[in-house]
Amino acid sequence: MSWDEEFAPSAATRNVLRWAQESGASTLGEAYDMLEQLELSNDVPEVLGHDDSVDEVRDELEFGIEAVGPDAPIAGLL
Repeated sequence: MSWDEEFAPSAATRNVLRWAQESGASTLGEAYDMLEQLELSNDVPEVLGHDDSVDEVRDELEFGIEAVGPDAPIAGLL
């Protein structure tokens, strides 16, 4: 079973994963750990737009970590 069958990130979550990757994260777990940093930054509207929330992305990443594991490479999910 491929990752996209287990965990297919939404557009907002892919944007957060790209942001996390650009900020130095390489795995799903590292991206999850960076959500608080994103919340405290001024980047939220730029990364998520105005329709999505960090809480929605957090829930989706928690599901992804359960589905594919925290060590899943971000590059494989984008």
